[in-house]
Amino acid sequence: MTQVSPSSQTPRKTLMIRLSSLGDVILASAALTAAERRQSPSQIHWVVSREYASLLRGHPAIHRLWEFDRSTGFLGWLKLCEKLWQEGFSEVIDLHSTLRSKLAKLYFFVRSKLASSRLAKTPMPEWRTLDKQRIRLYGYFIFRALWPEDWRPGALVEKFSKVAGGDGSERPDLSHLLRQGASLPEDFLAFASRPYLVVMPSSRWEGKKWPVRQFLQCLLKFGMPVVVLGGREDRESQLLIKLLEQSGHPFYPGVAVFDFVQLALVIERSEGFLGNDTGLAHLAEAVGKPVTTVFGPTVPEMGFGPWRSESRSVRSSLWCSPCGKDGRFCFRVNDRFACLQQVSADEVVKNLRAMTRV
Repeated sequence: MTQVSPSSQTPRKTLMIRLSSLGDVILASAALTAAERRQSPSQIHWVVSREYASLLRGHPAIHRLWEFDRSTGFLGWLKLCEKLWQEGFSEVIDLHSTLRSKLAKLYFFVRSKLASSRLAKTPMPEWRTLDKQRIRLYGYFIFRALWPEDWRPGALVEKFSKVAGGDGSERPDLSHLLRQGASLPEDFLAFASRPYLVVMPSSRWEGKKWPVRQFLQCLLKFGMPVVVLGGREDRESQLLIKLLEQSGHPFYPGVAVFDFVQLALVIERSEGFLGNDTGLAHLAEAVGKPVTTVFGPTVPEMGFGPWRSESRSVRSSLWCSPCGKDGRFCFRVNDRFACLQQVSADEVVKNLRAMTRV
């Protein structure tokens, strides 16, 4: 009997679902690395929300990227499910485990039953779902330091890797963004002729924001020029720019200037990243740069911590941390988010110097 070489095998068609958010899409891309390392070839499709699609466009492991417009709502999702069903996937890896992805599973199940009743050979694909570790996570929130270390959530990036068939060692690699030929503003290129640090002082959640004046104190002590990142809605980024300007410290105002591809280039050219527990920290690591991340109500042990050996995480030892995924449930009335307030600029500077070896 003639043996078929692995390179000539018919590729398995794999669908990966991770719609949002920024940091989770980046961490979930570890599943692509895991899938690429499999023995059998696989043709990988990925479903992502349109606003994050530029992160994955051009990724060498993705055969086709499906961009979902969330404004189309329930009907738009059903229409997309039908198109995905028609592709005849061998397996679906649900990296999101939300209502939408569960609805997709139900849709595929119903379609497979309808196909079977018509004697059509369209089986239900193998379906694997990310374990969100809810019991481990909420147990940690309730019991905090008393919760045994072995029962705490594992690193989320390892979970993404393993559900895609990896051994847990695979990590996000978005270096394809650096090869897309994006242009950068001339004034930035002039600024970037010297070493600089990228800084993200804002966050979507109030409970993840280290005070801006402590960012300023830290940057003045560290001494390196900085690029301040953020969006138009990020008041902390705007405030930091104002304070840096008043202090005379060299900086580049990168708020609402760069798209995701440009951000990857800006971060990759830097000495490293400093910021709160946000998605841009994960982007920095995915393009090869170390990070120093300030934690408060969230902590690295929840599964979202930095993974590069040079990266650093800074947090206080306040007894009530962690208290949730975003700090909304901080019970303190007069000293809200004390866990962030207690992180000193000197401690962050020490970690920055260890990260950059300055």
